[in-house]
Amino acid sequence: MDDPQSGPDAEPRPPAVTWRSLLLGLCGVVFICGLTAYNDFAVANTFLVGNFLPVGLVMFLLVAVLVINAPLLKWFPKLALRQGELAVITAMILASCAIPSSGFMRYVPAGIVGMYITAAERPEVAEQLEHTGMPAWLMPDVGTTSPAEIGNSEVFRHFRARSPDGSVPWAAWVRPLAMWGIFAALLWGLVIFLSMIVYTQWAENEKLAFPLATVYSALIEAPSPGRSVNALFSSPGFWIAAAAVFIFHGFNGLHAYVPEVPAIPRGFDFTTVLAEPPWNAMLVDFKIAEIYFCIIGITFFLQTRTAFSIWFFMVLLQIVHMVAAGGNYSFTEPMKQDQTFGGIVTMTAVLLYVGRHHWWKVIRQMFGRSRPSDGHARYVPYAFAGWGAVFCWAGVILFLMAMGASLIGAIGISGAFIMLMMIIARIVAETGLIFVQFNWLSSRLWYYPLLIPTTPVRTTPQSFFVAAWFGYVFHDLRESFATFFQHGLRVADVSAYDGVRRWQTGIKLLLAVALALIVGYVVSAAGMLWTEYNYAATLATPSDAPLNSHGIDYAIKTKTLDVIMAYNATPRESHSQVFHLVFGGAVVAVTSLLRLTVSWWPLHAIGFVILYSWAAGKIWLSVLIGWIAKVVIVQLGGTSLWRGSRNVFIGLVVGEAAAAAFWLVVSLVAHWSGFEYHKISLLPG
Repeated sequence: MDDPQSGPDAEPRPPAVTWRSLLLGLCGVVFICGLTAYNDFAVANTFLVGNFLPVGLVMFLLVAVLVINAPLLKWFPKLALRQGELAVITAMILASCAIPSSGFMRYVPAGIVGMYITAAERPEVAEQLEHTGMPAWLMPDVGTTSPAEIGNSEVFRHFRARSPDGSVPWAAWVRPLAMWGIFAALLWGLVIFLSMIVYTQWAENEKLAFPLATVYSALIEAPSPGRSVNALFSSPGFWIAAAAVFIFHGFNGLHAYVPEVPAIPRGFDFTTVLAEPPWNAMLVDFKIAEIYFCIIGITFFLQTRTAFSIWFFMVLLQIVHMVAAGGNYSFTEPMKQDQTFGGIVTMTAVLLYVGRHHWWKVIRQMFGRSRPSDGHARYVPYAFAGWGAVFCWAGVILFLMAMGASLIGAIGISGAFIMLMMIIARIVAETGLIFVQFNWLSSRLWYYPLLIPTTPVRTTPQSFFVAAWFGYVFHDLRESFATFFQHGLRVADVSAYDGVRRWQTGIKLLLAVALALIVGYVVSAAGMLWTEYNYAATLATPSDAPLNSHGIDYAIKTKTLDVIMAYNATPRESHSQVFHLVFGGAVVAVTSLLRLTVSWWPLHAIGFVILYSWAAGKIWLSVLIGWIAKVVIVQLGGTSLWRGSRNVFIGLVVGEAAAAAFWLVVSLVAHWSGFEYHKISLLPG
């Protein structure tokens, strides 16, 4: 299906987008999107996606490379999958990883149901939703417009507590899921076109490392002629590291089933040791921490100062909390959110400034004023990508307005989305961190116009509702589509096309990704609805109820409903929002300036903008261990030892993913066989 590639310095190469790569890519998409809801919420395993190094993808690639391709290369080499085909398969599966769980489907159906079930339980919420609720065409039709009656309908109650006969009211969900699918298509289209623009700036002009893409590319790298496995799988260091991690988790997994098997500690709990002032002011995630070997492995690929910044800012934050507690000063969540937003805006401004020549090049081509030296995007013309982004953004704005947002509100909400998605993608492209989040909600955007001294500006109630809903759906950025697509593009670029620039290649790759998104959306929606209507509680021992409690209960209340009620009560916050916005912006500005101008400066702004997030609390200890290991290796053996250790650290990553996959399969087989099983989660869920 794909023409052989050619270029000034490129050898003709076999096609990458073929019927085989499309079919196998779709198999991977169906596997992940179909199994995720059941695995994550009913069986309560380690999340099949869960971060930017999805366990499901690693499982699929290991099977494709070692179980399928290695024997073919040994006995039937002409039938073996080529590296380019494996790259396209990886890109398709990566794109689909943004759909079945935290990237989209975990929150949209559950949020709608949770919102109206809460309205049935809380009259003040029902009254609020009477005026600013979800448009009828975005919800299941249950024959009533009363929020309380909607929440008490069988369609909603059975979603939360299981259908008695396991039946799914498909007809009620067809219209809302179709409309949300249109919205998702516009969002993903916007991200795809923007990513095609920024990729050249990041990959070529700034030469970002894309560490996670390095791991994926190493897994699918073609072996030497006559070999059945590549250099990574031929490395003793890789297998020793992977086996050690696998055995480590094997002991702990067996301990859950056979208590006589000793468990190996993988972290610490200092809550009793640090129970007295001022130590008790430290965050729980600092006093209770676990080690994640995949984070240690990825830290090997981080810049040393980036890794240092992540754990240093976390330690510094504990000092701030202790000082604040000693002075009876409360360091609140709104303060942290304002500092984060100030930092994100400043980081965006820095990135726009650094890439200003590239952005102007794109704008010139969009308006037909291209210069001979401008070139074009990696695979598609900049004008095509630029106008495609404009078209999709306009569609997103119109959709938000149809939901009830004002024009200014729709522009602000969608603009915040673009900024967050692109900054997340940038951070992961530069650092390789598999868990990245921000402690900021888009609804907070409307608090800042209240700061105008003479005439504070309040947005419309419906605009705020849309902003609060949008903030809820996309508050959990660890499965951001922008990041997955960028890394799929990077893998294809390095492993399939080797920098060849042809718009025909780009279109075929984009069509393959689009096909993966369409199939992934349909399968994810069906998988989520089937799981929710068939299970009232998790199957693991001990059991938890309801399924997806974070999405249907906690998050919809704290990120949307409670936020709306607080804003409508004319909020008056005790802290100076301006000070914290400026402070966050100043930290990022000064840190970025010193990083660009002073070679010895040890801090990176990334450590600050992710500081207050849930993810930072989970990864800081593993980053610290990885940083120490890297510093010791470089000090002892220099760059040669560092390069020689590469496969060992990839082994840590793959070993933990393989262990998670193993216990995932054990849980599934045990459940399907009628045996009791225990929840064994190796990564944060």
